[in-house]
Amino acid sequence: MKTKAKSRRAFLTDCVTGLNAAWVAANLSGILAAQEHARRAAESAQPPPLGFFTAEQAAEVEAMAAQIIPTDETPGAREARCLYFIDKLLTTFAKNNQAAYTQGLQELQAKTAQLYPGTGKFSALPSEQQIKVLTEIEKTPFFNLVRTHTVTGFFAPPANGGNYDEIGWKLIGYDGSLNHKAPFGYYDAQPQPRRKA
Repeated sequence: MKTKAKSRRAFLTDCVTGLNAAWVAANLSGILAAQEHARRAAESAQPPPLGFFTAEQAAEVEAMAAQIIPTDETPGAREARCLYFIDKLLTTFAKNNQAAYTQGLQELQAKTAQLYPGTGKFSALPSEQQIKVLTEIEKTPFFNLVRTHTVTGFFAPPANGGNYDEIGWKLIGYDGSLNHKAPFGYYDAQPQPRRKA
């Protein structure tokens, strides 16, 4: 009896599929609890309580996010509640970024004081001055981190804490479905076995 040799790729795919199923089975109750919490938070008109940021830190991060994706004729990061996405990720899968935020906010305050002595906080500055401070720090890892988290929060599924009322999705015309259908083409055809001559 002849056995068909399995490709390395097929073997690895089967192994990973099995590991994924095992992980889901082992963590099913936690996954269901997190989904329920996220569903309730997304349906609530009230923003969730902060888990990592103090009220003062939250005001600074929200002011930064509001300059990264400003409100104009369309809603911006503030309306999309990007702050809550960032706060949520800093208490879950991105805990390793907590120190970067704490240090970065201190550096933001130092740069604000350097450029505008006597000003208490970045968030208290007028928009033009906030932009000048952010321009001064835009090449820092902290600014890059906040920018990345803001943009991600603006377009992430609302259950993840940001993109409130699907603001980001509405802006780009995305309906939230995962039913992308590529046009049929030559790349979809099943490979045909070679015929022996």
